[in-house]
Amino acid sequence: MPNIDTEGLALRAGHKPGLRISADTISAQDIAARYQSFGCSVALAHARVGRDRRPRVLIYVAPTAQAAIGLRAAEHHLLEPHISDRDRAFFTRELGLRLGFPTCCVDAFAARILRGSGHLHAGDRDRHDDDFVAASDGWVARPDWRLNSLLMRHRARLISFTPCRLDCPAALAQAAIILGLVHEHASATAPVLEDMLKRPLAIGPTGARAWLRRGADHQAGAGPITGTIAGAEAPRELPDGAPDPDDVAHARSWSSAEIDASGHLLGCGLPAPRLLDFAALR
Repeated sequence: MPNIDTEGLALRAGHKPGLRISADTISAQDIAARYQSFGCSVALAHARVGRDRRPRVLIYVAPTAQAAIGLRAAEHHLLEPHISDRDRAFFTRELGLRLGFPTCCVDAFAARILRGSGHLHAGDRDRHDDDFVAASDGWVARPDWRLNSLLMRHRARLISFTPCRLDCPAALAQAAIILGLVHEHASATAPVLEDMLKRPLAIGPTGARAWLRRGADHQAGAGPITGTIAGAEAPRELPDGAPDPDDVAHARSWSSAEIDASGHLLGCGLPAPRLLDFAALR
């Protein structure tokens, strides 16, 4: 699937105040030049980011130089190696607001930092994948597929932030605008993107995820999946992308799991993987 620059579309249409992009050294200059050709201002920083601490170029894009520099300044503190959780939460909130993310979603993200990265509950000792924790916090029985931010590594998303809830009105307002821009500027690719985002998705505590298939006894429009699922497959970039081997292994083990009314996949370890039934609101 051709990459759809959803954030870039929103920025250029005046619906987003800024972007933060992480890139390797080779592609960073091309990305910066492309946005500058659109009339945007760009600021750069170099840092080791992510769990693997790889050296990356951080690209901050905004309508004005002052706004781009402000984004860089907001993240500067987050790149300090010994920053406290309280300061990390404060400056993460500052950066998120400058990027135009909904206040409620930014506050929820900051609260997870204060609770302890990867902790489902305050005081937990075990740490889990951050996406799993966020999905558990934001779980609703009928999540809106437009807020599916769990397929970013497969280049499928409308929003680039984690919603506080998977039916958050403020996040949905942004996603609806971006979806309209996608249909306007990338109409040929939009159906593929929507198909990926609308599939029921399970995520486990390690971050592994799988698309689930409804059983024959589940009627379309009847609400979230419960009971035994019909099968599972590892997500992949359509039409012929390669799936992650860890996702493949977990999809195999989840393929006949029982699912309760709260979306837990039973008998698949603890904490239980969680179903996000993005097909419930098709």
